Amino acid sequence: MREDGDDDDFIDSASDDVSDFSSGELAVWLSEFMSQSQKAKRLYRSHFCTIVVNRLYDEFGVEGMCELMMAIDNRAGWISDILIEDTELHDALFNIHGVFDDDAIIKARMSKELVEMNRKIWRLRRKYAKLIAHEIISGIDTEGEEAKND
Repeated sequence: MREDGDDDDFIDSASDDVSDFSSGELAVWLSEFMSQSQKAKRLYRSHFCTIVVNRLYDEFGVEGMCELMMAIDNRAGWISDILIEDTELHDALFNIHGVFDDDAIIKARMSKELVEMNRKIWRLRRKYAKLIAHEIISGIDTEGEEAKND
């Protein structure tokens, strides 16, 4: 970063005077530092989540994963569902083509058909959110009328 051959990636305030750096050099250093910091946070989060999920699966199996999904839904305010299970892909591959592929679920995630299915689900989601909201309100109106009649 500096011309004197000092390749340190940080500024040591005890030995370096910040005025030795141009504003452009400081901006580049700060940008690189922040970028690396964000990458480190994402990497930590990814590894941490993987460790937690693997530990949960090792201890509780598929049932534990279902509980985790329900807990995530509750915490995040989502309603999620399993779109495709690997056993369904294995069955289809074997029944239609007579083959078994250990990596079928990984390949499916990158398939055009899964992308299309996701697009359709995202479009339907808006439509059904409105229909569900209407049903909820209708149910509340019906409950209110029943309470008045009692």
